[in-house]
Amino acid sequence: MQVLHTLKLILSLLPLILEAVRAIEAALPEGGQGAAKLALLRQTIEAAASTVTGGIGAFEQLWPAIERTVAAVVTLYNSTGAFKTAP
Repeated sequence: MQVLHTLKLILSLLPLILEAVRAIEAALPEGGQGAAKLALLRQTIEAAASTVTGGIGAFEQLWPAIERTVAAVVTLYNSTGAFKTAP
């Protein structure tokens, strides 16, 4: 049941993840900054999660699934040309 709960949570976060990835890319369009962009996304989501839940234990368990989802989104955006690299 934990897998189903995690899947539901990731799917509910997907619109937010899509929007956040696009916003970060728009703010920092330079290529080669993937690690910094991912760190910003993580810190943002972690801050919100700790505010709502009062702790980050659940976030730490969920982060690997979020990180893989972000990687899939970035790969899709890159392969479809949604992100244009800076000259």
